[in-house]
Amino acid sequence: MKRKTPLLFLAFALFIFACNLPSGVTAEPEGGIFTQAALTVTAAAQESPTGSGAEAQTNTPLPTPTTAPVTQAASQPAATNTPVCNLASFVSDVTIADNANVTVNKAFTKTWRLRNVGTCTWTSGYQLVFDSGDKMSGPDSQQLTNGTVAPGQTIDVSVNLTAPSSPDTYKGNWKLKDPNGVIFGLSTGPFWVQIKAIASPEWPTYKLGDSGDEVYAIQYLLIAHGDNLDTDGVFGPVTQSKVEDFQTDNNLKEDAIVGPETWQALIIQVSQGKTGPEVRAVQRLLKNKFGYNIAIDGIFGPDTANAVKQFQSSKGLASDGIVGPKTWQKLIAD
Repeated sequence: MKRKTPLLFLAFALFIFACNLPSGVTAEPEGGIFTQAALTVTAAAQESPTGSGAEAQTNTPLPTPTTAPVTQAASQPAATNTPVCNLASFVSDVTIADNANVTVNKAFTKTWRLRNVGTCTWTSGYQLVFDSGDKMSGPDSQQLTNGTVAPGQTIDVSVNLTAPSSPDTYKGNWKLKDPNGVIFGLSTGPFWVQIKAIASPEWPTYKLGDSGDEVYAIQYLLIAHGDNLDTDGVFGPVTQSKVEDFQTDNNLKEDAIVGPETWQALIIQVSQGKTGPEVRAVQRLLKNKFGYNIAIDGIFGPDTANAVKQFQSSKGLASDGIVGPKTWQKLIAD
């Protein structure tokens, strides 16, 4: 208690002094006097030695200001798009959409439409390369383009493939390669072709709008049955009308669609020594569809006979050189 007495006395003396200043003396405002007194008291208290026990003066420290911790995300710079020399983006499937049905052992062409989204121009030195999965008799690599594909431009990229011999789902992954051997694809990885290989149908169907070697065969066979029409491989309105007339004449369903029943009524057995448009139908299928080197002259000679026998052997048929229903079915459906 003795330490507090001088301090109280000093504060009281200052108060009395302030109250008795001469009238000519300008005093500080009331708040200033008490402020000075308080400062004096505080200073004196701080200079006093610290005691022990219950009488000890304690100073509670003021809380230290703190800042929120800085997170890693906040300390990182904003993401930027770094230009890439070689990069492609997928635009569309031009042919053979994903999970398209393709007959086993049938050749087909897959075409992708890609866009160059990198900064480097694709030139004739760039290649399409097989990456992984099911190769489907495709090449290891092939030239991408004979010209150039500038950044921002698109290109249709095609590769010739063959459906495997067993029915199943097959997927092949492909990429691109630059002249320096750098392999690249889409931002997400390779682009692909995915098919469902299906067993050969007994007889396929053809209708208005179809085209190909099988339509040529239909037209040649219609001529062999006495119709007069041009052979252009396109199932147009004239061919449609002729098919419908043929169905009527043969008591078939008049749907203008060449299906199993119409095929079996159309086909004509041919063998060596035979001539006519039905032989042309066989020769065209053998040459253009299966690659046999024979003339399409409508004459079933030794070359055509040998080609027929080789074809029959490759399909597990008796190699008799006679194009009957089973051989016709393989020529049309495979």
